[in-house]
Amino acid sequence: MRIGTYNVLGLTGYPKEEAIKTIGSHLSQNAQNHFIQAFQKLDCDILGLQEGISSPQIQHISINMGMNLATFPSPIAWPGHLITKFSILESRTFSHTTVNAADLPLSRCAGGALLALDNHTLMWVVVIHLHPTQEKLRNLEAEILQDHIKKMLGDTNQVVIMGDFNCEVDEQIHTDLKKLKFTNVMQEIGGGLQWTMDSVGIKKHKIDHIYVSQTLTSRLVKAQVVRDEGFRHNGPQVEGLWVYSDHLPVIVELE
Repeated sequence: MRIGTYNVLGLTGYPKEEAIKTIGSHLSQNAQNHFIQAFQKLDCDILGLQEGISSPQIQHISINMGMNLATFPSPIAWPGHLITKFSILESRTFSHTTVNAADLPLSRCAGGALLALDNHTLMWVVVIHLHPTQEKLRNLEAEILQDHIKKMLGDTNQVVIMGDFNCEVDEQIHTDLKKLKFTNVMQEIGGGLQWTMDSVGIKKHKIDHIYVSQTLTSRLVKAQVVRDEGFRHNGPQVEGLWVYSDHLPVIVELE
């Protein structure tokens, strides 16, 4: 089983002004087809996306990939999505639009989907995108998510938490997951944390993560940050040069 997480920057490409010369507007059919090919390169059975696109666009992409879709609306402008080959039994969104949503926890996206891996095996997969600048809000987000995750562990001992955490691993969300005996896949089998924002013109960060519950830890085979052509470039930045996003995908393989 191959699971991935990817902040896709609204499918605009990075830098946007260079990408638009090749694929046109991120709303165009050409752009959607381009990103179908990008996602297919990742070859994931389960792929979580942050900073996504509108429902009609992501539906077009998932259908043309032959995959099922759960989407998690954003209270402001950054929906999340889960594309998977497995059947989706249920999906939940953890935040909702209000008049001051930008100043409240989970303003980007947070939600989970219950997957049927086979006739006897369930897995909850949670896609999150935490607040980019305020640690106080991220701590509140961590508390909310911890309550949801505990309930999910009551349904099945197979739970995956992934997304754009927007913080270092000493913050509360990471501490809470470790207390619940979740494992960071890159720390466990990926050779340690690596830059997940790391391309020409981008400030480096290690903020995109996949965590798996205790039961899944023994099934970990391989984890990596994808740096292949199209996903990352050393530069220098020249006309016509662009990558799919300002983030890099994180991928884990399980038995």
